Amino acid sequence: MLQKTRELNINLSASLEQALKDKLKLVEAEKWKQENKQAISVYNQFVEDSRCFSEEYREF
Repeated sequence: MLQKTRELNINLSASLEQALKDKLKLVEAEKWKQENKQAISVYNQFVEDSRCFSEEYREF
């Protein structure tokens, strides 16, 4: 695989760096969702029960 990468003139360092950035972004997003799961659930229930907080002012 390394030889093919070199043959295709792919910058291995830059490719790995981008792959790590992408993976970190996914892991951090999942961590945030887990940390905020309860708050999101409470908010979703609030919206379901009372609709949008400013719906009474909506004119469309």
